[in-house]
Order: sequence, then structure tokens, then C-alpha cells
Amino acid sequence: KVLVPCAVLIITMMLSGLLYLLLKPHSVPIKEFKTQSRPVGTKLGTQNSKLLSEANKLKIQNSKFKITEQPLSLKIAQEFELKGDYNNAYAAYNQLCQNIQAKMTSNVTEDELMKDFLRLKMALCMEKGAVLEQANSVLSGLRTVSQSRSPVIRAIANYHLSLLEMQNKQYLSARARAYQAISLIDAVDFEPVQRLSELKRDCYFLAAEALTRNVLLLCDADKNLPESLWTEPKAQKAPFINLNETQLRTLLHSGSEQLNKALLGPQIQQVKRSGSIGTARYTVICRRAPIEELLARFAANAMLDINWAFGLTPIGIHKRPVNLYMLEATTQQVVTAAAGSVGLLARQDKEGSVTIYNPEDYSSLPEHKRLLSDEAISLWQKFLLAFHSDERIANAHFAIGLLYAQKGNIGESIAEYKLVANRFSKTSLAPFALLHSAKLKAGLRDYSGAQQDLKQLAEQYSYTKVAESTHLYLADITAKAGLIAEAARLYRKTYNLGLSSESQSTAALRAGECFYQLKDYESAAKWLIRYITLAKDRKNETACSAYFLLGKTNMALGKSQQACDAFQYALTGHLPREKYVEAVSALVEGYMEQENFVQALGVLEDVDLAAFSEKEAVEILLLKSGILRAIGLTDEAIALLGDRIEYTSDQQLKAKISLELTDCWVAEGNLELARRKLTEIIATAEPGPLAHKITLKLADVCLKLGRNSQSISICSQLLDSAPSAMIRQKALNIIAAAYKQQKNYDKAALALLGQWK
Repeated sequence: KVLVPCAVLIITMMLSGLLYLLLKPHSVPIKEFKTQSRPVGTKLGTQNSKLLSEANKLKIQNSKFKITEQPLSLKIAQEFELKGDYNNAYAAYNQLCQNIQAKMTSNVTEDELMKDFLRLKMALCMEKGAVLEQANSVLSGLRTVSQSRSPVIRAIANYHLSLLEMQNKQYLSARARAYQAISLIDAVDFEPVQRLSELKRDCYFLAAEALTRNVLLLCDADKNLPESLWTEPKAQKAPFINLNETQLRTLLHSGSEQLNKALLGPQIQQVKRSGSIGTARYTVICRRAPIEELLARFAANAMLDINWAFGLTPIGIHKRPVNLYMLEATTQQVVTAAAGSVGLLARQDKEGSVTIYNPEDYSSLPEHKRLLSDEAISLWQKFLLAFHSDERIANAHFAIGLLYAQKGNIGESIAEYKLVANRFSKTSLAPFALLHSAKLKAGLRDYSGAQQDLKQLAEQYSYTKVAESTHLYLADITAKAGLIAEAARLYRKTYNLGLSSESQSTAALRAGECFYQLKDYESAAKWLIRYITLAKDRKNETACSAYFLLGKTNMALGKSQQACDAFQYALTGHLPREKYVEAVSALVEGYMEQENFVQALGVLEDVDLAAFSEKEAVEILLLKSGILRAIGLTDEAIALLGDRIEYTSDQQLKAKISLELTDCWVAEGNLELARRKLTEIIATAEPGPLAHKITLKLADVCLKLGRNSQSISICSQLLDSAPSAMIRQKALNIIAAAYKQQKNYDKAALALLGQWK
């Protein structure tokens, strides 16, 4: 009788002593938490990880918890964490974990939960401390505690794993982790904890964000997005700070008993509210039962029709275990969270039928993107309804706008962007919303609407970085609207703002292009020279195109030598093929105007005809023939053309070569042969500018042969076919000359006045 009370007393004293050792500050050796020098683990992402920038703010690189006798307790570790000293916080949590391991009590469950808690804190210290070299340790630690018996630890670990997967662009894995956290938060019933509601809200945001970013990645539309679009979730701190030991242990145990009710199978109960009419709600508990069993039982209770879109082949998918505790949830909430927690996707149609998809497996990419886009839009809309006072409402609307744009629903997308710009005008997303709206309107050729959005952006958000590109884009839109003079003014304004060397360079080039269209060649030359002066690389395609346009501008100004110099520069770089032949032609014409025939021939000799299409090769051949004819080498020109015409299959190209042949024959005085050839090819030529040239040439040859009536008849028919102004004037001149040869001076005069009938 005496021994039993003594034994109880001794055990009580031992437990009290252990508790005293753990919680009372005392001196113990603390191991230093060193930053390893091994490469960053690929699973934590690359330089785009936001953890690296956080490291600069925290300045923890030189902070060391040295191997000396230091006081240690849970409170001290938490104080280190609150101060942002994550190195020392990690070391303190690590030592506490080792102390528990060394002095395990008979209550193994209590100690295991506390160790899981400390391991979680260690992993979070590494994550928040931006120690990228410890990437694998962070992931390993979080994955370990994500299997804890404590629902709250599992939820928080999965939440942070979701953040890390998001940084790695593993968006579907991030979505699954977010739903695993959502599925357990309701199980935690602990009054002092307030952050869990914020954590649940952040997890819903993460789930929608992950699916959205996966869609944008598939559409190659995940670049050049505003940095503030994916807002950092607010529940960064675990809900453990400022809790005493009793509260902490209660929190760690919270929910375990509720989940144990489903040890033998899922438990589903419909919640009946007195006097309530509307959507049915259910309390669902599941402890590692297969997803197939959970959905089958829930479908039986909720009268649902469950369809598996991927059939029965992948048995492993049907057997994925689910941990779920949801209170008074709707049918859609249950199936979405259950399927999402195992990486699947549940879509419910209007008739109530639910289809389960595997988002990692698809046969049609367009159909797959449509499915994911619809689900992502649905998630954002539910987020807006459930958390209408959240600070990230603008983010949700912006994301919906992106998704609608990828689906081709441009009107809905513009509406979302305008809502962000007008209702949330003070957010950092507002200027980006106006820019995206303007781009979509420009794609619809609504240039007036695009101009309005860009003007609003430039006026209201002139201090933002996005406004720098707005001035240039506004000028581009104005030019596309056909307002060339106004566009030129805006380009000059952008240049004078001097926002950056790149914007100045682009503005100068486009101003030159506008002035060329306006035929203000002096201004065009000035702005093109400014662009060339600013250009860092004068051999690239853009610079060569500018040289080409400068050459055309100088030709229009009558400066043939300057034009030839510009064309030469254009040809020495990477000029687009469609402009190359035109540049060669213009350069040859420039040299011929100066009677530099040798230089003109030299240009053509340097051209590799094999590198061009048949049409381009014929154009160059005709240029060469023209030079030979101009210097009196008509026989060589005829031989050159004769060799080519035999191997040309295209009738239009044959007609061009034949027309050049007749010019050679006319130059030799063989007018009758030229007339017969022209009569032959005019019958096969397609109506258009080439046919007009052939007809005009035939009329001119007839005039030279003294066939005045035939010449007048041919020109009259040509004038009735609405030729170009130049052809029309030449035809009238031929008619006047024919009447003059007939000594009919009145009709000759009328013809010169444009009255040939």
C-alpha cells in the first residue's frame, strides 16, 4: 500500500523535471546552422525565386548562432523568428527537437507532435531565411511534416509546399498541395487561432492562381505580366506565435479525434438547418480512403452522377488516398476539394453530373486548355463571391481577363480589364489593365477605343514604369488608325521625352516612316538619320530597313548619290528578302541616272541568283538586260533573255521577259518583230499593270511603224480599262502624236487635254 503512492510520486516528479528542462531557459551547447556551398536544388527553382530578394531584406548571411553556452527555450526561438533572425531561430528549434528526441517520455504521441511542430518551424526558417543552398532540406522537411498526425501541421506544411511548387512552375502540384491544406483546415477547432481563416482564403487563391498560371504557360502567355499580379499570400506566419505550451499542445491535437471517426471509411452526413431552403450542405470526413470510394459514397448521399473521364485503365489514380474534413460544405466544394487534393479536377454540369478529369493527361491540347480555362475562371468567380472584401479582388478580375483573352472571349476580357482600371484605379494593376485593354481593342481594329485607354494610362499613371511604353504604343495605334500626321507628332513627343535610348531610337525610326508616307521627305531624312545615329547595331534587319527607306527618301529628294550610298549600306547588312530586290533595283536605277553603268553592272554581278525565287531572279535579270541595252549591248541582252525564257514556266514572268525582249528589238530597229511579239503576248497576259504596259508598248511601236489608226484604237481601249495615271498620260500623248501625224490638230489638242473620244 505504501509502494504505490511512492511510485506515482516518483513518476510525477520525473515528468515535472522534464517539462522544467524543456521550458526553463538554461545553458546548453547550440550547434551552428551553417549555409552550405553546394548548388541550389532544381526543385526550388532558379534566380526568379523570390526567396533570394527576401534574403537581402533580412540580411541574415552573416548571422551565426555560435557554439557557446546560450539560453534556450521555445520562447527564445520564437523571438529569434519574430526578429527575422532565421539562422539562430533554426538552430534553437533544432536543439529543442534534439532535446525531445533524447528525453522521450512514455507519451510518445505528445512528443511526436511536438517534434513535428519543431521540424515545421525549422523548415520555415530555412524557407523564410532565403537559404537557397538548403533547398532540398526545405522540401524534405516540409514533405516529412506534411504527413504529421496533426491536421494543423499538415495544412501549414502543404500550404508552404504549394508556395515552393509555384516558384518551381510546378503549377498542378502546387494546386494539389493547396487543396490538401484546404481539406484539413476545418478539422482544427481552436478558439485562440485566427490566422487559419486567412490561411484557408490564401489556399483558395493559390489553387486558382496555380491553374491560371498553368493555362498561361500552355498558351505561352505567362511573360510580361505585372509583378504584383500574384500577390504574396498574407498568412506567411504559422498560427503558433504567442501561444503557451498548453495552448500549443491543444492546437496540435485539434482535429485528430475528428479525423479518427473515419478510420474505417468515409463519413458523410447531410446538414439539416431548420427552416432553410436552398443548396444542400454536407459534413464529410475521410481518413486515407481511396478517392474512388469517397466520391462513390458521397454521390450516393448527394444523388450525383460521377463520371471518370479517363476510364478505368489508370487504377492508381482511382486509389489515391484522401484526407478530408469539411463542415457544412456544398456539393461543389466537396467534390472540388476531394478531387483537387489528389491532383484531379472535378467539373459539374448544369444537370448536376460530375466529371472527374486528370489535368496531367490529355489528347487534344485546345480542348485541354479550354477545360482548364473554364475551371480557372470558375474558381476565381467563387473566390470573388466567398471573399468579396479581400484585398486581392483586383488580382482575381485581372486573372479572369487573361483567361478570357486566351479563350478568345475578347469582349469579356476587355470588360474585366476596364473593371480593374475603373473600380480599382489606385492599385498597381490598373495601368496594366488599361494597357491590356488597349492591345485587345487594337486587335479588333478599334483604334479609337485603344487610343482612349492609352491616353487615360498616360495621363493618370505617368509616374509608372508601364507608362514609358505607353507613349510609343499610343503612337503605333494612331498610325494604324490612319492618322499619320498625328502619329508623327506623337513619335516626336516620345523622342523628346527621352525616357530611354531604346524608346528614342524606335520613335525616331517610326517618325521617319510617317513623314515618308506624308511625302515630307526632308523631315523623313532627318528622323531616319537620327535613328541610324542612335542604332547600336547597324547591320541588323531594322537598321538595314532604315537605310533602305533613307535611300528611297533621298531618291525622292533628287539626291541620287546619297540614295546610292544608303542603298549600299542596306545591302551590306541583313536586309529582309522582300526588300533586297527592291533595294538592288533602286541602287541600279540610281547609278544609271548618274550614267555609272559599270557600277550598276557590278551590283548585279554580286547578286547570287540561286539564292532567290524565280520571280526575284527574273527581276534581277531584267535589270541587267536594261543596263546592257542602255550601253548598246543589245545582242548580249537578247541572248541573256533568250536563255532564260526557255526555262520559265510562269506565264506572267514569260510576259515580262518578252516585253524586255521587244525593248531590245525596238532598240535595234526591228519594229515589226517587236509588234508581232507584243501582239502575241498581250493575248496571254493577265489583266492588270503588266497588261497595260504591254498594250502601251504595242501602241508606241504601231505609231513608229506609221500605223496611226491602229495606235489610236489600241490607246483608246487602254484608257477605257482605267490604267494608272502615268500610263494614262503616256497613252494620251501617243494618241495626240498619232493625230498630229494625220494632221488632225484639233483632236491632237483635245487628246492632250484628256478628251480622246
